[in-house]
Amino acid sequence: MTLLTLLPIAWLALAAGLLFAWRGSLLALWREPVFKTPILIVESDDWGAGPPVQAEALAAIDACLERHCDATGRPAVMTLALILATPKPGMVGFETLMDASQRATLTAIRSGRERGVFALQLHGMLHFWPDTLRAAALDRAEVRAWLAAPELTERLPSHLQSRWTDASTLPSRPHARERVEAAVAEEVALYAEVFAAPPEVVVPPTFVWTREVEAAWAARGVRVVITPGHRLTCRDASGDPACQDKNLRNGEHGEGEALYLVRDEYFEPLLGQRPERALEALARKTRLGRPCLLETHRGNFLAAAGGDLDGALAALDTLYTIALRSFPTLRFASCAELGRAIRSGDALWIERNKRARFTIWLRRVALLPRFGKAARMAGLLPLLNLFARCHS
Repeated sequence: MTLLTLLPIAWLALAAGLLFAWRGSLLALWREPVFKTPILIVESDDWGAGPPVQAEALAAIDACLERHCDATGRPAVMTLALILATPKPGMVGFETLMDASQRATLTAIRSGRERGVFALQLHGMLHFWPDTLRAAALDRAEVRAWLAAPELTERLPSHLQSRWTDASTLPSRPHARERVEAAVAEEVALYAEVFAAPPEVVVPPTFVWTREVEAAWAARGVRVVITPGHRLTCRDASGDPACQDKNLRNGEHGEGEALYLVRDEYFEPLLGQRPERALEALARKTRLGRPCLLETHRGNFLAAAGGDLDGALAALDTLYTIALRSFPTLRFASCAELGRAIRSGDALWIERNKRARFTIWLRRVALLPRFGKAARMAGLLPLLNLFARCHS
């Protein structure tokens, strides 16, 4: 057998080896839905029960969102991940969104929802696990001080803001299953009481949660779980989120058929993450046929948390203005709507043409760690791209 004969055989073997070694990831990227148009959703966490000043900020955000409409005439949508209760001083009981002290905030939330600019999501009954805080307060003066005058959970140590793991000591330990199920049942029931329907979407606090929590959500009607692209189940010895047990992609299903959406881009003016970064993320996600979900927090809009309402609103206004100008077909939506579109394969949102999907798939696989570089060096990706261009 001559060298000219061996070379094509060797190349085919190499290409087949690469495809086989990464077959799981390659198939997952093919199954991941491809969205037809650019999609921008600003996801804002931590609103709900808490300081009354939130009402003023929410009303200002509402007005900003209404000024910007997509190609269909729909106003910009901000999702609000809601905390349903806040502790009283000394944590001797809790105030919920149903209490008179929270009326202004709840009115602002409901008003924005009625006008279609706020889409509501469950963040949790609380942004922490009460027993964890009580245990931590025994030897942490800053936690005792917070409990004496609780207001902004942003001022708690980060690891103590995780609700679905016991981080009173580190590394954290899992909660008992029966306690998890009881807590989920309580918060879903309260959400349904406040908003006349159970939550369709959940955002796990600090993105630390377990399969037991996920299963309990799904059993009570939750259809979509917002994720950072993986599931982390604990806090490590340093207090950092850890114990990753799976990678996640848009449209994949978890416990009880809950559907995952990935939120791994940011718009946090308080941290220097300005509109320019968010617009780069939108362009990148659009090229890959993915929705752009931008994470932000109420702290950007609250002076008490170090934020600047006027500055954050100006940045938000700039983001929408440039995004609409740069992407004429941009669409605004809620995460609940994206979940429904994925489940139904809605042709208004989801690309069904196999040639178009193949082109997007090639862009995605080129970014796979190690595979993309190896496939380019082997000439596999250039060949596949040539094939796609010839058949477009």
